[in-house]
Amino acid sequence: MMGQSQDYYSILQLSPDATLEDIKTAFRRLARKYHPDVNPNNTETTEKFQQISQAYEVLSDEKKRRSYDFDYHVPRYNYNLNRSQKTTVKNQRESGSEGQAKKFYNQGLKKSQNKQYQKAIAEYTKAINIEPYFIDAYLKRCEMYYKLGNHQGILDDCYQIIKINPSIAKAFYYQGRARYSLGYVQGAIDSYSEAIRQEPHYAQAYYYRGIAYRDTKETLSAIEDLQIAGDLFIAEGNQNAYLLVKQNISTLTRANWQLDHLVGGCLKALQNSFKTANIYLLRPQGKLHPAFVRLSDTQALGVGIAYGFLFDLCAASATYHFWEFKNPHWGYVLFLNAIPFLVLTFMGGIVRLLMGNSGNFIADAFIAGTSLLPLGLSLLLMGLISIPQLILVISFLIFGGFYCLLTLYTGYTQIVNLPEGIASFVVPLMIVVSSWFYYLTFALIFS
Repeated sequence: MMGQSQDYYSILQLSPDATLEDIKTAFRRLARKYHPDVNPNNTETTEKFQQISQAYEVLSDEKKRRSYDFDYHVPRYNYNLNRSQKTTVKNQRESGSEGQAKKFYNQGLKKSQNKQYQKAIAEYTKAINIEPYFIDAYLKRCEMYYKLGNHQGILDDCYQIIKINPSIAKAFYYQGRARYSLGYVQGAIDSYSEAIRQEPHYAQAYYYRGIAYRDTKETLSAIEDLQIAGDLFIAEGNQNAYLLVKQNISTLTRANWQLDHLVGGCLKALQNSFKTANIYLLRPQGKLHPAFVRLSDTQALGVGIAYGFLFDLCAASATYHFWEFKNPHWGYVLFLNAIPFLVLTFMGGIVRLLMGNSGNFIADAFIAGTSLLPLGLSLLLMGLISIPQLILVISFLIFGGFYCLLTLYTGYTQIVNLPEGIASFVVPLMIVVSSWFYYLTFALIFS
């Protein structure tokens, strides 16, 4: 058993099955009790607080936690198990089968190192038969299957891993490799995208998604992913992988400006816009984030701008329908109705920088565009009313406005990770400021 000074679970007064939320709650509770500000000039509580902070730093990071559990043989089964599965794990612990499964797993590792892949698979299978939720054994067996070219075996194991815990990035990565090898290129892209969502610095996932994009003729997306992969490989010190990335980028760059690629890029941008709307529009709270992560940065920016332009056209149509201007020039009207998209994007960047949250300008543009799209569609329907009726106009405005607010809130809480309490204040403020800019611009142009 590990020493008490290294037993992070005991330090935080948790069991190895603790969820991430349990870990956060325990840390906050203990930090309030042992924080140096609460116990000035008390070396004992200061040391205790340092232990708590160190334990939290490791256990709150999934990658560090898995490494820690493996190094110290911690029997952890925090894999989102249901009641029946937890009962099975409990019975296994009580029967002592946990140690036997670990023994077979270690034997599998030795055979893997000796390139005895079939024998390693047999050992990992024994471990899994004893402990059906042994994720590390599944992952190692996936690796052996990949070396042997058994793609269906990989897909079966990845399915089991994802069923146990849908946040294991490596499972989606192996799933992508198997799908690509079987010719399911778009399915592979989806798998790599999910791996990146779970682990944003997954260099191999970026690299192979770039290769898949190359095969689907999405050249700009391929180059973008390969560049990210190259930067990550350099950070990891993997010079050979970096040189391979450069070679692929060079090949793609030479062909990037061909007319067929440009036309194909435009068509793909339209396809991405339609597909993204189909994913998130009816369920923004549950689908906006998945719709965002499946896109590369270039694609996400294109979708955001496309939606912003569509909103501009819809709002311009409604503006022409309901107001008569002294100089009804389309250029003025289009500029006026571009204000909400520009202001929301700009304000999103300011909020993100002030709060120190993740994300970038691309996320701001994507969130602004996806938020304004339902409002734009409402304005378009409103403009189609042949005889304006106040109750219908108000109904469309309320529906579109609330949908816009909901989508904007979802984007900044799920994509930018803005705290819900802050988002509840900031998002309505963004809407108000955008409306005032619109009004002031309207008064300036058409007064």
